[in-house]
Amino acid sequence: MIPKKLQDILKELQSAVWLKRISNIAEVFVVGGSVRDAFIGKPMKDIDLIVEGLSLQKIQDMLRPFGKVDIVGESFSVIKFRPKGFHGEPYDIATPRMDRKIGSGHKGFEIITDGVDLLTDLRRRDFTINSMAADVQTGELIDPFNGKEDLMNGILKATDSKAFSEDPLRILRGIQFAARFGFEIESGTMRLMQQHAHLIKEITGERIFDELIKVINKKGNTDIALGLLSKTGVDKALFDKEMQTYTELGKLDTASFFYVLGLLGDVNPANFLKKRLKGDNVLVNNVRILDEIITALPELKHDEENTRFMLFKKFNKAPIIMDADALPTELDGFVRDFKNGIMPMTPEDIAINGDDVMVLGNLKEGPEVGRFIEKFQRDALMNRFNWKDRADSLEYLENLIN
Repeated sequence: MIPKKLQDILKELQSAVWLKRISNIAEVFVVGGSVRDAFIGKPMKDIDLIVEGLSLQKIQDMLRPFGKVDIVGESFSVIKFRPKGFHGEPYDIATPRMDRKIGSGHKGFEIITDGVDLLTDLRRRDFTINSMAADVQTGELIDPFNGKEDLMNGILKATDSKAFSEDPLRILRGIQFAARFGFEIESGTMRLMQQHAHLIKEITGERIFDELIKVINKKGNTDIALGLLSKTGVDKALFDKEMQTYTELGKLDTASFFYVLGLLGDVNPANFLKKRLKGDNVLVNNVRILDEIITALPELKHDEENTRFMLFKKFNKAPIIMDADALPTELDGFVRDFKNGIMPMTPEDIAINGDDVMVLGNLKEGPEVGRFIEKFQRDALMNRFNWKDRADSLEYLENLIN
């Protein structure tokens, strides 16, 4: 029995004029993650279709009168189709394919479609839970590798023993799925992951980053992800050594996750994120600021003014770090005071600024102005004057200058 959500999708497809035209001369199947998500009650945002019995070119020609057609994917092997008047995500439409490894790296594959059937296509997929299909016309579930049973039992199992040697990125996909769904990795699959983890060195940083970021973006368990990076041996491919051991950390936000990952790998977290994983500049900056705050704390112990000023400067460069899970709990009170307006959160919160310094002190922009700005910012952070009131602030500044 297939879930009602999937039944509804199949009925919708059966009534679509564009699909009727194709299914009159070919077989059409909903495949992969679309079927998996229906069984576990997750939203089916992207619908993947396989058309057996037509060439990709013929499918394109048949679809063009009915909507927008784009060709994407490796070797342009997938059609993105958005029917006229349709406002959801485009359908991903492909023909059955198999990948033949002809070299190293993620581009070292030859895509073969001639003479390939649905069963072969399902076999080349990563895990059994992603190797199911539903016949659009009959509603029949096609499950040659017992993916439904593994899904119901919370088991992650490789569809084929060559899964990770052909594409080692699937090891990271497995870690990501386990973290998102809370699944156990089947023992034989774990051995295969461990056996081929060294091949992660072939994978570009961007592709590694894309899999790791999905753990956070799709609300996965970051403790599970970090633990599996170690258990599978991926850590040695990333850091050339084993990660340090750690106790459970609980759910981590994005910056905290990549900060902790670098820390456990005994590398500079921001540099690793930037140079190896090719993370975006904003995230790299957030991780760097988080690292700088935590590194600075031991020297600032029992020095409240310098701690406040350091946090003021760092949070202004990366405000999101105020909510970072990895931020030490000893800073909770400071963060609360920033958010509640007990301390100014930004320079703009203070009723005086550098222009006032130059006017009152008859000064030109330069180091002396900078020293006054730092002084009144520090004093505002320590609430030595009413920094919210401009008249009081100007009087304080005038006394300071004189």
